[in-house]
Amino acid sequence: METGGIILSESLVKYSFLRDSNGRWMQFYYTIIPEKPEQIADQMRIIERAETELFKRFQIEASAATARRFFSSDLINHRDTLVDYKKRQDTDFYFSIAEQPPVSAVKLALLGMCLNNITAKSRDDNVFYCDTTSGIRHIFVEQLIAPDPAEDSARQTERIFSFLKDKLSKYDATIEDNVLRTWLYAPHVDADYPGIVKARKALFDSINLTKDTHYIASTGIQGGTIDQFARVSMDVYAVTGLDETKVRYIQAPEYLSPTHIYGVTFERATAIEMGNTDFLFISGTASIDNKGEVVHPRDIVKQTERTLVNISALLDSAGFTKEDLSSFIIYLRDPADQSFIKPLIDQFATNLPAVCVKASVCRPGWLIEIEATAGRIIK
Repeated sequence: METGGIILSESLVKYSFLRDSNGRWMQFYYTIIPEKPEQIADQMRIIERAETELFKRFQIEASAATARRFFSSDLINHRDTLVDYKKRQDTDFYFSIAEQPPVSAVKLALLGMCLNNITAKSRDDNVFYCDTTSGIRHIFVEQLIAPDPAEDSARQTERIFSFLKDKLSKYDATIEDNVLRTWLYAPHVDADYPGIVKARKALFDSINLTKDTHYIASTGIQGGTIDQFARVSMDVYAVTGLDETKVRYIQAPEYLSPTHIYGVTFERATAIEMGNTDFLFISGTASIDNKGEVVHPRDIVKQTERTLVNISALLDSAGFTKEDLSSFIIYLRDPADQSFIKPLIDQFATNLPAVCVKASVCRPGWLIEIEATAGRIIK
């Protein structure tokens, strides 16, 4: 993976390119984080200007934009600014927004992803999809919510998955066969995560997603939503046109336990061969051991080190190395811990596009969680 970092329009920009054997870029990740606090309109202008300069520098067409994830410090008040940004763009893309304040004390941070083989794009409400030359259709479902102040997180999660089932059916897709990745956000994760777990497990049992078949790679994390009564929000990534034999569910049981050991239902990581490229999606990973226990309570440095060990184990199990990493999202319970973890992250993956945000992990004892993507050319 080719990585780098530059300053553009008062923003720190980091990027990663996956290139084929001829040097042609295939996938491009980037992060844009303003260098200083600004009012929201100014912050957005800085990000947008930096993004334009970045695309121009690397001769990337706007039509290659596939996904943009914004991390906001105050989503309800930033929503209109974010929606206006989306309207100004010349192309459509998966548009994910969550209230997860960047730890650098700015209002917004952006993680973007581009693909170089898109043939067509389309949208139906909050479902965006793009077709590619490899015959794969990438389907993204944005901000599924079921806001009802009378319902708990379990009931809202149940209805969200029902919405997802109906939306996927329009594309001859199902949760069990086509969904590769989910992100579940809860504004009050310490209180509401148990309900999310309960509802997800019940749904998975009903469609034969078990420890003996497979689960879905996922992150379940604190994150504010666009509606004050939404206890849960979910983003989804699915594909159609993929040979199911090209999907691998990755474990590293000598380092971190299978998730069903402690009653949850997601894959540690999922690897997918698409043409001559192998992609890896690593679920939210924390300082956990092979018995499912929290390792190094109250020690952010040692928890970070153990989390990186676990990520390395998952990479190795999937046939990847840390040089294949394309992006990180780092979730911290306490943003004051950034100064402790930054040197460790920088040493592990120099110039990797990474966003670090305030977001409590699903167990109070975990101080940090990291999700990752990786890609490599199949020899």
